[in-house]
Amino acid sequence: MVLPQRVTAEESFQLVPPVLATAVAVYRRVRVAERAQLALMGQQSLDEEWTEGVRATVLLARQRIVETEQARAQLRDRVRDFVVALRDAGESASAVVRHTRSVIRVLESNGAVEPDDDQLGTELLVWATEAYEAL
Repeated sequence: MVLPQRVTAEESFQLVPPVLATAVAVYRRVRVAERAQLALMGQQSLDEEWTEGVRATVLLARQRIVETEQARAQLRDRVRDFVVALRDAGESASAVVRHTRSVIRVLESNGAVEPDDDQLGTELLVWATEAYEAL
C-alpha cells in the first residue's frame, strides 16, 4: 500500500518521509557529540577541585545531554506522526512494524543509521509500537 503524501512538482515519493529522515540525522549527530563529550568528561579527575577547564567540560557535557534529549523527543514525535499516517490509512500493527523496519533499512542504506546501531533501530521500533497502541 502506498502512503498518501502531498506531492508537488519538485517532490517525489519517498519511503522515508523527509522530516523523519532529518530527525534521525539530527538525533544521530547529537548522540555522537554527546558520546564524545562524555568521553572527554570521563578523562577528567572529577573527584578533585574542579579547574575552569574541568568545569567547562562538564557544563558542555550537560548541554550535549540536553540537546540529545530534545532531539530524541523530536524524533519520537516524527515516528508518532509516521505511525498516525499509517494507522489513518488503515494499516494494522504488524504492517506498521513492517513499514518501520523498511524505513530503518532505507535509513541504513542511506547512511543515516549505522547498520550496527541496534539501539536506534530498536528505539524506532519500540516508539512505533507504542504510538500505534496509544492511538
